[in-house]
Amino acid sequence: HWKRYQPSQHERVDNQLKEKIKLIWENNYRAYGYPRITMVLRKSGICVGSKQILRLMREMEIHSLMNRRFKKPGTHVDHSQRPNLIKHQPNARIWRA
Repeated sequence: HWKRYQPSQHERVDNQLKEKIKLIWENNYRAYGYPRITMVLRKSGICVGSKQILRLMREMEIHSLMNRRFKKPGTHVDHSQRPNLIKHQPNARIWRA
């Protein structure tokens, strides 16, 4: 059986997609991850799912070189504060009778 082995249709499609994925990935400075590669393939008329692209990229051990930068949340407020009409004191204890 192994002498007459032919790759299945699924494997042939995967191999063709792997070549296209690698080409798109390298032409875009290795910055594209699976969502963008999926979008490019769909725009070119190839109907694929994003999870299939993710699986193939993991098999090829390629990923986007871009990372989202951590942006520390600011505490500065640019607009003027409204007056405290309730006169609520946050650390005041409430005594009940």
